[in-house]
Parts: sequence; structure tokens; C-alpha cells
Amino acid sequence: MKLIRRPWIWLLRMRHRKGYGVHSPSAYAFLRGVVYEDSAYYAYATLNRLHPWWVRWLRLYPITCRRLLFRLANYAHPKSIILVGDCTIEAAYMAAAVPTATITKYADISEIAERPSPDLLFLSHTALRQVKASSLRLPTTLLIAEGIHEDPIANAAWHAIQADTRTGNTYDLYTYGIAFFNQPTNTHHYWISF
Repeated sequence: MKLIRRPWIWLLRMRHRKGYGVHSPSAYAFLRGVVYEDSAYYAYATLNRLHPWWVRWLRLYPITCRRLLFRLANYAHPKSIILVGDCTIEAAYMAAAVPTATITKYADISEIAERPSPDLLFLSHTALRQVKASSLRLPTTLLIAEGIHEDPIANAAWHAIQADTRTGNTYDLYTYGIAFFNQPTNTHHYWISF
């Protein structure tokens, strides 16, 4: 069903691709230099082995999404990364991007309540569904949420994160939600075709 839905989503978001309509120079530079970057990075060849041959051969969407995670981790260059949920492949991509970072994986969102705030926080779809925005320990730099449009519960959790006063610019890429936290008070919520 997702393979049928992807072209329809792309058509709906066609006006919002490659940074068109983004007037902030920093947001435009982020979109063109990180989100839409199509250059080959040093670790892509080894990370491709994590996927089945037919996903690599057809260049399906999961590889594109996980390469985005690699570029985001490379861009933020965090010292500490926390991943919540079943995200083994995502952890491998982020570890390849920032080998000096401390990467910690948790199965449940309740396990990170007592932990110090990480620089980068990745929430899988199941973890996003458990989020109560008021009680979530937000990261210091970047939050990546997976599956923000999969169901109404995840969508409501994403909108609660967007509405938080600590949140800076956010980017809705349909598959992922990206939120920055170290930005000035003038924030914007971008709807991007990816």
C-alpha cells in the first residue's frame, strides 16, 4: 500500500520540493545542503549492505530515508544520540555518520525520562505514539520523529512537539518530522516534499 501511496503524496507536495517557497536563507541552505543532498558519502557503500539486494537494486524509499538520517547526524554532529524503539539500521547509519558520538538505544519512551537530554533524539513510530509532549525530555539540538502521518495518535504527538515553546524550526517531510531546538525565537513550520 505504501508503494501506491508514495506517488500520490509526492503529487500533493510537489509545490514544496527542493526548497521552493522557503524565504529563510538558513532554512533554504539546510534543505538544499542536507535534505536534498544527492552526493555520495563515504559510508554509503558499506551501509547499503544492511538492506536486501532487491531494495538496493530498485533504490526504494527506505534507503533514501536512512541516508537522510546519516546526513542529519553528520550535519548536527552530536556528542550523544538516543534512539527509542526498534531502530537497529537507523543506529548503524547514525554511528557511521558520527563515530565519536555516544549512541544509546531504548525500547520504550519511559526509559529516557531520567536520562540527561541528548544532542540528537530519534523516535521510531511506536515511540512517537507514546509521547506526551509536556513530559518529553527534548534534545538540545535535534529531534527526528518517524511516521508522523502514520496514524492520528502519532500526528497529534508531532503537532504537540511543534507547538512546544522550546521548539524552533520544524520540517514535515511526511515520513520524518525534524525539529530543531537551538534556534532563535522566530520559528517556522515547513511542509516539505521528500
